[in-house]
Amino acid sequence: MKCIWVSRLAIAAFLLPLSVLAQTNAAPSSCPLNLIRFNPSDVTIRVQNTSGKTIVGLSFYAALADATEHWKWFHWGFDDTRPLREFGWNKEIRNGASKTLSWDRNDLDFEHGGGGAFVLTSVLFEDGSSWEEPIDHASCSALWYNSHKKNFTKAIVLPLRQ
Repeated sequence: MKCIWVSRLAIAAFLLPLSVLAQTNAAPSSCPLNLIRFNPSDVTIRVQNTSGKTIVGLSFYAALADATEHWKWFHWGFDDTRPLREFGWNKEIRNGASKTLSWDRNDLDFEHGGGGAFVLTSVLFEDGSSWEEPIDHASCSALWYNSHKKNFTKAIVLPLRQ
């Protein structure tokens, strides 16, 4: 009995440092940005870097709700056969800094649509590490409603990003 207990303790002592190491090298699970304000009319977003690291690259995607709140990812030219429209940003954002990001000549605010979600999907840090949102999540997003709406009536269910 004592031998089994000692062997289990030895195995636990060996595995514990491995699990701690895996946790420290894993990508952060929470959103590395505070999304302060989003304007869909000119596609601008005010963000604050809360990651603890300097950010050197960001990727956002937009999902749009139609008037009956069916969600769809925004593709180039509204053509589903083309790739998703990526809103990329490659200028440095230091830890704790706030910055307004903008993409001119873009508009996501369609008068008779339901609204949308601007979703952060990937972050590259100066040290080479990264944060990636799984394709079935949108935990780091800014929502907006069409000017005629006060909220979404149905639950927000975004399709998988492809």
